[in-house]
Amino acid sequence: MTEFSNLKTLRSFDENSLPDLDVVTLGALELFQENKPESLDFSKHSRPLVVGSGNAISTAKILFENTNAIYANESDYKEKLNLDIDSVYIFSASGGKHAPILAKAAKEKNLETFLITCSNNSQAEQIVGKENTIVTQKNREPYTYNTSTYLGWILAKTKEDPKEIYDFIETKIKPQIPHNFIHYTGYLLVTPDKFVNLNPLFEVKFIELFGRKIARDVKSAEELKHAVTVVPSNTELCINFTGKEVDFVGDVLNIEIPENFGHGAMMAITYYIIGYIQKQNQPYFKENIKEYIQRNAKGDFGKAISTIVE
Repeated sequence: MTEFSNLKTLRSFDENSLPDLDVVTLGALELFQENKPESLDFSKHSRPLVVGSGNAISTAKILFENTNAIYANESDYKEKLNLDIDSVYIFSASGGKHAPILAKAAKEKNLETFLITCSNNSQAEQIVGKENTIVTQKNREPYTYNTSTYLGWILAKTKEDPKEIYDFIETKIKPQIPHNFIHYTGYLLVTPDKFVNLNPLFEVKFIELFGRKIARDVKSAEELKHAVTVVPSNTELCINFTGKEVDFVGDVLNIEIPENFGHGAMMAITYYIIGYIQKQNQPYFKENIKEYIQRNAKGDFGKAISTIVE
């Protein structure tokens, strides 16, 4: 049986040895080599309201691409529940935080409500019922990383081979990683247009790991044409995934994505590279996450967050 070194790390790290995102990404790909992602079928309803917070709703938009779904988040769900919809699908890795609030509101409208989560016996599951809850696999990860959670959902749809993605990262991406990421104070990621729904995940990951210490923009190739690159900087790096030349004055790292690769590969490759940006910079996330958890312990979601998500 293959021994997966990144999975081993994820199963044993503690608060003083939090792994970087590249390790967590490879660990997620190892998890889904060991165990195939669960099947997800959302064809039962023709006009669902799909609800989630942060990267959960961004991932859900990928799962419901080319459908008549309506999307909502924690800020606008009340208005969207009054639209002409036939069901509600709530996406929440934890099944806590806003998820039980969303579930209660949907049930009060007498709408058939489903929960897609990575946590057993969550608060939201208690509201929608076990029969309407799909619990998917996840790794043990630092708070907010949510890599195996969302990658698993995406792979369940795209049916991509996690070993093929893993091998591509190890043989093609890793050798291209420069050693001077610390030189740059900002990044522009340019992605192929077909992956535009992934871009919010990359934006959020930069925010979670670096706050405003490192600037970032994530644009599709077409979005880039709208005056994004007017002002140049000699401390900004463009990471170009399009396979084509882009308008950028400064350093460019070209990472070509094979045409047959889907959203799962694109997510994993980009997270892996962000992990190396994290690895080569001051460990902002690791230095501040414990204090963040303590500050929020008495807040709305205090009981639902911890430094390590088991």
